[in-house]
Amino acid sequence: MGPAIDEDHMAIFGSSVPSKDGLDLLLLGLPRDPLATVEGLIQSLASASGNQQSIQATVQAVCEGVGADAAFWFSRSTEKVSAMTGSRTLTPAWCGRFARAALAHSPTDREVVLLTTPAANSAQEPANGTAAEPQPHAALLCRNDQTSGYIVAVTFRTDKKFDEADAKIARVAYKMLLTQRSQIQNGVKQLLLGLVHSLTAVIDAKDPYTAGHSERVARIAALLAKKLGLSPALQGDVFLAGLIHDLGKIGVRDEVLHKPGKLTAEEYEEIKQHPVLSDRIVASIKPFDRLRPAVRGHHERYDGTGYPDRLAGEAIPLLARVLAVADSCDAMMSPRRYRPGLSPIQIDLVFTREVGRQFDPDIVAAFMAVRAQIYPPIYQQGIGESAYHAIDHIVNNLTDGSMMKLPAMKDAE
Repeated sequence: MGPAIDEDHMAIFGSSVPSKDGLDLLLLGLPRDPLATVEGLIQSLASASGNQQSIQATVQAVCEGVGADAAFWFSRSTEKVSAMTGSRTLTPAWCGRFARAALAHSPTDREVVLLTTPAANSAQEPANGTAAEPQPHAALLCRNDQTSGYIVAVTFRTDKKFDEADAKIARVAYKMLLTQRSQIQNGVKQLLLGLVHSLTAVIDAKDPYTAGHSERVARIAALLAKKLGLSPALQGDVFLAGLIHDLGKIGVRDEVLHKPGKLTAEEYEEIKQHPVLSDRIVASIKPFDRLRPAVRGHHERYDGTGYPDRLAGEAIPLLARVLAVADSCDAMMSPRRYRPGLSPIQIDLVFTREVGRQFDPDIVAAFMAVRAQIYPPIYQQGIGESAYHAIDHIVNNLTDGSMMKLPAMKDAE
């Protein structure tokens, strides 16, 4: 049984996150010792090398600043406990149960919530013979919709209750964490945006004859995803996956990639490895992890005869099925060394013939519904704002553990 929360003794102090000017006003209103705590946090955040270190420093500052016996971070997405600190040793399991119980009794529109919990008889033995769980006398919760977790501080002293001054300290510390996280996210977004531009340039340089293919595939795929009613985040994902789906072609020999005639069986096997190579490259970019199924599976066929994994039907990831239609559409529209581009009527006939064989029937139906927006071909100069908004969705939803993990990209083998 989790820790009890006494609703009759719940005190709530809440406000919106203060602006930068508001932060200065809050600092001016802090007593001398808590102000020293906040000043120490500024130094800690400046020297933090990653997101987890920033969280640890903030939780510790709140614990010390409000005079708590213990404090910890509770992840909203995973419900995992981390950054435990304080003079009272608590188990992660207890912290998790307490956080869930406290949140269940807390208004969702409050930034800082102060709770008074009923005192528990620590000497009491439950029926199963295990020791009774400790019950804190008071608790403080600090949260914000802009981040993925909560700071929870507790005290077991009967003479201690958290008050408005403590709420102010917690609010200031949390605001500082949010500000630093925003700066990190903006940096990561710019880094990823530059990386996407560079990768598409690499693909175009590898085969200038198909320059612009990835951008057109990305735009067609996003259009199909919107027609299918997918969320803006998934529309952004399939757009980015379209931009980088052919990265693996940098590992294919030029004489094979540029061959004007029919490929030999050996050469075709080499070409068939490019989705695997693309997946391997994308795997080295941690924030793009969720794009990998679409990138790897864009040459799978609905009837199970595609490559590289011979997946069939709905076993093929949805975004990969969307990319398959978008990729094939642009490939047919565009002229190649060995043939001219196909007309819209010819392309429609191919899609109609291959429904249920090469392509998902629902996605072909979506294509037919928006074909007027695709013909004539979507030739677009530059990636534009679409890439930025897609990356924005990815970075804003990174987990605590992946915020700063952006390893160097490895060459395809």
